[in-house]
Amino acid sequence: MADIPQPLHARLRDTLKAAILDGRLAPGAKLPSESELQAAHGVSRITVRQALGTLQAEGLIVKLHGKGAFVSHPKAAQSLKRLQGLQEAMAGDAHAVSNRRLAWREIRAPAEVARKLGLPVGSAVYHLQTLRYLNREPLSVNHSWLLAALGARLARVDFAQRDLIDVFEHEGGLAIGRADLEIGAGTARTADAKLLRIAAGAPVLEVERIVHDAAGTPVQVEHAVYRADAFRYRLSLQR
Repeated sequence: MADIPQPLHARLRDTLKAAILDGRLAPGAKLPSESELQAAHGVSRITVRQALGTLQAEGLIVKLHGKGAFVSHPKAAQSLKRLQGLQEAMAGDAHAVSNRRLAWREIRAPAEVARKLGLPVGSAVYHLQTLRYLNREPLSVNHSWLLAALGARLARVDFAQRDLIDVFEHEGGLAIGRADLEIGAGTARTADAKLLRIAAGAPVLEVERIVHDAAGTPVQVEHAVYRADAFRYRLSLQR
């Protein structure tokens, strides 16, 4: 029986996939434009978009609004077996993690933050906003709210190359006990999308973390928005 010929978009997808997997198109490399792919392969724009759409769905490429399509970097993964910061988790995987501080100020706690920290609404807290980078590419936008006493002790700390857990334990003088995490899928809001260099409405991973000290007192509420094409959590479950 004769083989059924592949649709044009599938053939183009496989050609590009082979170039990515064998290293001819390296991570971060820009793919030819849609027009260039049309001309090089003698196919329609619809065919090109179908092929690129499949590659994006498979996580092999990422499309940046107004810039084109690029080969994805292998996703970084953080294990959830123990409580640790991203810098600590990535230490053995040859990934470079850094932070850029966007905001650091004392504010009145929003109602939901106050509830999660066990404070009266309007209590003083410190708000920290950072943009986290992985291998010099934007990875996540992080908002943290800290107890006022803890925030005051950290006023002069440089967060650029540090995990907050590490800062809490050393400069903050805390013994950290546990963290409660809630992880879900979302879409990028305009402000976050601009910082993460993705399109507004693009898929993101949203993570909320409440850190407790050894006595069980909540000391930090964090909300992080991660690029879905660059990061994942890894968990091993045993029966």
